[in-house]
Amino acid sequence: MIATSGIGTMLEYYDFFVYVALTATLTHLFLPTEDKVVATLLGAATFGISYVARPLGTVIFSPLSDRIGRKKTFVVTLVVMGAATVAIGCLPTYSAIGVWAPAALLTLRIIQGIALGGEYASAVVYLVEQSPRTKRGLITSILQSTASLGLLLALALSTLLKGTLPEAAFETWGWRIPFLVSAPIVAVATVVRMNMRETPTFLALKETGQLAKSPLSTALKGWEAWKSILLATFGAQGATSVSLYTSIVYMLYFLGDVVKADTGTANLCLGAGILIAAPFYPVFGRLSDRVGRSRVMAIGIALWMCVAYPAFAGIRSAAASQAWVLAAALITVLAVLTAMIMAPLPAFISERFPSQTRTTGFGIAQQLGNILFGGFLPLIALSLVNLTGNPLAGVLYSIVSLAPCLLVTVLWGLKHDRPVPVSSHLTAPDYVTR
Repeated sequence: MIATSGIGTMLEYYDFFVYVALTATLTHLFLPTEDKVVATLLGAATFGISYVARPLGTVIFSPLSDRIGRKKTFVVTLVVMGAATVAIGCLPTYSAIGVWAPAALLTLRIIQGIALGGEYASAVVYLVEQSPRTKRGLITSILQSTASLGLLLALALSTLLKGTLPEAAFETWGWRIPFLVSAPIVAVATVVRMNMRETPTFLALKETGQLAKSPLSTALKGWEAWKSILLATFGAQGATSVSLYTSIVYMLYFLGDVVKADTGTANLCLGAGILIAAPFYPVFGRLSDRVGRSRVMAIGIALWMCVAYPAFAGIRSAAASQAWVLAAALITVLAVLTAMIMAPLPAFISERFPSQTRTTGFGIAQQLGNILFGGFLPLIALSLVNLTGNPLAGVLYSIVSLAPCLLVTVLWGLKHDRPVPVSSHLTAPDYVTR
């Protein structure tokens, strides 16, 4: 159950993040400009555009998950994501078709955003409804680690290809391989997912005739519904978006465009941090089962805010002296603290919504948090660096962005740490009353 859900989700994040791993190459091939600053900002903007599309994926797919089933929905999203990724690998470049190349790339990035907007909520809810209450944090935290592992896989493959192929070969056809290899893997993952069984919670709702007729309108109706959405958006999801996209995504831009590390070295340092941090996700997830989701997240947010500025300053100094082991160690510290923030999130958010609208509510909160806090963070951070001339201006923006997330988590989230009692009128074992 965990393996089949996690592998599929990791593949979707791999498909989504392979663009990040190859940003410099894709920017050169699809968004040519003599101004390197403009080129970098355009590449970051193309990354952010996909986040604008993710809410559309939530609006399309999350209500379907609540109406027709969790399993069917994340089979469809996996196929859509895989098709868009393979299509990117087949695109002609700017030199071949001119402005149609960046237009096609942008369109496919939007399709990827739509697919990912529908994937994660369905996968999380599937695991939540298959898991005992006392282990939800542990089980869903394993799925949560797939985002960074997907990026790690993308980094590893792109670094290997760039390091072994001649530069001309890599820019001609080598960059296409990380996109094209997705096809057979997605095909296998799709078959595996099709053979998974539906959750007992959804089946109970269906059998008792208690499925929501309009999950989207129901999820947005009333103060209690909005309270859950706002708590998740400005607390858990906002903090996850800032910490993840600063420690992982923006870190790549920082290493390559701010401290001028070569691509291979930057990928190795970041990859080491991601790999070492990965086992900490279930550790923090299990801890959240014992002491409460918000307590773990609040401590993680506070520590990340304290550590981020000196860590980025230390990475900059280490890069100047070529002390890459120290740089990797500092990246690892940030990655571990990010895991502490991220690990409890799936169980925490899913437990805020009733079974009938659980996927829809989760998806709405996640996408609002991503848009407000995460999607355009690399672009904003890089813009601040270039406007101020301060190489650490970007991380200062991230620290400030986390302040409201910490406030909401401490003042509001701690009240919701304990599971809500099970409703007595529904046979589904994990129905959450309002």
